[in-house]
Amino acid sequence: MVNESDIFFSPASDDAEEWTHRYLRTVRGCIEKMRAVFLYEVDPHEIGIATLQRFEQELRGIHTQLDTNASLKAALKNVDAIITAIQKAKTGIYLAIDLLGMRQTYENRKRLYGEYINIARALSRALDLL
Repeated sequence: MVNESDIFFSPASDDAEEWTHRYLRTVRGCIEKMRAVFLYEVDPHEIGIATLQRFEQELRGIHTQLDTNASLKAALKNVDAIITAIQKAKTGIYLAIDLLGMRQTYENRKRLYGEYINIARALSRALDLL
């Protein structure tokens, strides 16, 4: 996932471009990994609340950086669209966490797996824009 030193490192003007490139590459890898979990890497029965919370925390950190870091804003012409895709993924994660906490009926399971697909789509959209 995203390395904490990459998230909180404040780039100096000399190496801002290098930092931005490295950070975006790390973010892309992180989002690709999350997307793979929802699509094919993990059995949907095995995706638990702890995993979802970790993914939400990662996405929140990425969202914060995209929203506040001037180097990233300058490097990306579509920051708002990327943030929107990340927000959609986070919303899907919140819904999935809620659904996992509910009684496990057929309908709730069906909604949960649909939410996993929605999360994967939102992550795909973010990747397309990065």
